[in-house]
Amino acid sequence: MNTLKSFTLALLLGPALVTHSLANTEVTVEIANHTRGTLKMNSLLTDPPQAEEFSPGAHEIAPQSTYQLRIGHIRNYTYPGAGWQPTLKKIKPIEIVLNYEMSNFNFECQMQTRFKASIVPGALEPSYKPDWKSRTTYTGNGEYTCRSDVSRKMLEPPFHYTVRLIVEPGR
Repeated sequence: MNTLKSFTLALLLGPALVTHSLANTEVTVEIANHTRGTLKMNSLLTDPPQAEEFSPGAHEIAPQSTYQLRIGHIRNYTYPGAGWQPTLKKIKPIEIVLNYEMSNFNFECQMQTRFKASIVPGALEPSYKPDWKSRTTYTGNGEYTCRSDVSRKMLEPPFHYTVRLIVEPGR
């Protein structure tokens, strides 16, 4: 009888324990500095904010080099399970705004990225529909420009992705 109770309890609680899981969505910002000046981080805004000890001054990028900045966001995803109808959990979007400047050349670049995973109904079960966006703006005398693109996207939770920010001479 004790074995039957344990088996029944495992059947009832098993899906509940497996379906909800905290996952650390990691956003990697790869910054390529193709200029002759040093890029200095002015600010990094994230939702939720980064730790208090985060220092923008520690993320300078030397001329003709590449730097990777990893930003983690804890999100509570629902993982679809085989053989039953899951109810996916809404998750808060991730947004990052990053500013870099080259003070010697009167140049500033702002990159904004946003990730959102909507829930879409499906024929058999609902699923997440991930959407990654990135855009840049820059100021200066036209000597330098910046652009960004999203790459290396993970299509299932925890949806890691990479944004490549490229600062280069103007055309």
